[in-house]
This record gives sequence, C-alpha cells and structure tokens, in this order.
Amino acid sequence: MASVVTMKVLIATLVSLAVAVSGENYVIPRLPLSFMLRRGVSLVPESKIVGGDPVNKGDVPWQVSLQRVGSFGNSHFCGGSILDADTILTAAHCTDGETPSRIVVVAGDHILSTEDGDEQVIEVASINENPDYNSRTFENDVCVLKLSSSINLGGNVQAVNLPAPMSDVDAGVMVSVSGWGTTSSGGSLSDVLRSVDVPVVSDDDCRGAYGANDVTDSMICAGDLDNGGVDSCQGDSGGPLYMGSTVIGIVSLGYGCAFAGYPGVYTQVSYFIDFINSV
Repeated sequence: MASVVTMKVLIATLVSLAVAVSGENYVIPRLPLSFMLRRGVSLVPESKIVGGDPVNKGDVPWQVSLQRVGSFGNSHFCGGSILDADTILTAAHCTDGETPSRIVVVAGDHILSTEDGDEQVIEVASINENPDYNSRTFENDVCVLKLSSSINLGGNVQAVNLPAPMSDVDAGVMVSVSGWGTTSSGGSLSDVLRSVDVPVVSDDDCRGAYGANDVTDSMICAGDLDNGGVDSCQGDSGGPLYMGSTVIGIVSLGYGCAFAGYPGVYTQVSYFIDFINSV
C-alpha cells in the first residue's frame, strides 16, 4: 500500500510539471491512473494537433468551445458538439469539479482571438455527467450540458447527428477530429479551429498498446498506430470525432499526443445514446 500511495503522490506532482530534456518539453501522458500505476510514469514529448490543418469557417458547424469565465475574460479549455439548440455533448473529465456558473459555451467560433459577429456565447444551465463516469480509468467519459438559452441554428452553426445505438466503425475507416488544442512544443492552443483525419484502430490493437483492461468496449481508438504524427491533444478534449456529419466519438485520453504506437482513445458515442436522450 505504501508504494502505491508513493506512486500516486509522484504522479500528482508530475502532472503539474514540464521537464526540459535536450531542449524539448516533456509532460505527463494523458492516461488513466491505473495504466500509469501498472506501467510506471514515462514522460513524453509535448509537441502536437498534430498533423492537422485549419478548417474553413463553417466546415465543422457543430463544434463549440467550452470556456471558463474569468475576471479578465473567458478562456477556452475544452471542446464540445451541438446536439440541438439547447444541448451540448462533451467529455465528463472536462466538467468534473466544475459548476454551471463557471462555464459558457461559444458556438459559431472559428478564431478564438477574433470576434467576427457570428459567435454565440451561451450560459450553461446544468452539467449532466454520466453517473458511471470513472475519473480514475476515464470509462464512461461523457457529459451532456443543458443551456440556459437556445443556440440560433443556421448557416455556420448546426447540430451534429448521433450514430445508431451500439453501432461500430470498422478499423481502417478514415474519420476526423477537430479542436483548438495544442499544436506545438510548449503547449500553446491553436487560435484557429483545426481538424485532422485519422484511421480507426481496432479494439484489439488499441488494447495491445494500452492494456486489455484500459480500453473498454465503450471506447473507440483512432490514429496512426505505426508512425504517429496525427492526433488530438490537450485542449481538444470533449470535442468531436466524426464521420461525415455524425459524431462517433468524444476526445477523451491518450499517451501523449500523436505518439507512435499509441492512438487517441475516444468515448464511443453509440454506446451512450440512451443516456444522452435521457437528459
């Protein structure tokens, strides 16, 4: 027990640190605690969306920015998807410990630092995390936000479609992920919305990377398993993994970002349709 406690303290300390090694910043990977306790803590390069490109305004009309309300302005911290005029889909790890009054949803945004008149800033009425969300393993990492007023849908602001319940996507199929997450060494957010295309990775291959017990059936993995170089990253959490206009995943976790051998792990939306519709 003492050694486990010691490891937990070590992890908690490392989470807040970036270590300079040979001119590169190294950080704690985005992983369930169970994985790090079992395999140890390995720092990974913090260089990242990685392999993606800026999107044109309106290309991902369901993408929203979750922003914390602050005395000196609001700041982006996670992504989300519009399900309807009053409902946002995001990750439970984004909202864990938050209160509705501390968060706003910004729809219609494209460049975070620039206001072009299309942004809609909406207050959050309620945070509804999946009751089975496990912050230790990231299992059931899904949350539904209800808004205090409705988004005006139309033009560059549209709802995304939900997949059929319990449906799967075959390995190798190309899907897309978008967000304002970090793009380079040092962890700076992207000012412009970006997306990247990634192949779906089979559950077996993903479990081979992370461990049989760390990737559940209700998760879906995507990324370049052999070479890395394409992935979502910090700041993309909660945002959509999508195929066409259907959201199939929610950015959840990964070993670093775009790290060869470790694809991104996403909450598989099709496993949570009943929960989503019940809120």
